[in-house]
Amino acid sequence: MHPYQNKVVVVTGGSGGIGQELCKQLLAQEALVACLDLNTDSAVQHDNALNLALDITDYEQLVDAVAQIKSRFGRIDVLINNAGITHMSRFTDSGKDLADRILAVNYTAAVDITRLCLDEIIRNQGHIIAMSSVAGFAPLYGRSIYAGSKHAMQGFFYSLASELKEQGVGVSVICPSFVRSRPELTAQVNAGVSSPGALKKNTNGEQISPQLAAKRILAAGIKGQRTVYLGKVANIARWLFALLPSVYLNVMSKGAKQEFE
Repeated sequence: MHPYQNKVVVVTGGSGGIGQELCKQLLAQEALVACLDLNTDSAVQHDNALNLALDITDYEQLVDAVAQIKSRFGRIDVLINNAGITHMSRFTDSGKDLADRILAVNYTAAVDITRLCLDEIIRNQGHIIAMSSVAGFAPLYGRSIYAGSKHAMQGFFYSLASELKEQGVGVSVICPSFVRSRPELTAQVNAGVSSPGALKKNTNGEQISPQLAAKRILAAGIKGQRTVYLGKVANIARWLFALLPSVYLNVMSKGAKQEFE
């Protein structure tokens, strides 16, 4: 049997980039997949897929979506909180609407859908996967709001993991560096929200393919890994910021500032 065979897996942000690849690999393992996204036109079409178009920041839409998933599949085993947006702007150039939207998508929506799926996941001793970022544990110049949302997300899911451990529920936090998930997009300075996979002017280091990223993410759920630092850049950032934070800040800021020139 495949590890995810007959498991009901909910994937937010499942229509593009990493989310789409997660759905493909799950369906190849004969999982039952619920894909939630703002637009599902590019979602994987499959007899075992339920594609639901919704705004995940709308709580009532989430309530309805979870009800549809349970009606269709009868249970929920795994939740992958993959949906996320970012920005490229200094805090002084980032308005309240931008900040509210990023926090709503990256943090509040993840908390809300986790709440709605949690009884099922506890009942089935399932697993929760949260997609964070290098910005979830280290500073990132020009992404202060994004980094704040990912720090909040990590704090929530690590704390939740401590509460769910005795109930047999695992929680994995994934911290990727740059994943080449949306090569058709280019990140623009002071242009509102953007996809985390949009190409930047200066992308240094390893670029991970969405296929490899999805494979590692799904493996983390099976192995019960607490944290996955996905890619060489993420691992270097982890140790450099922990051991030599001033060096990390200098190196990171020098590279990131080039995006604003």
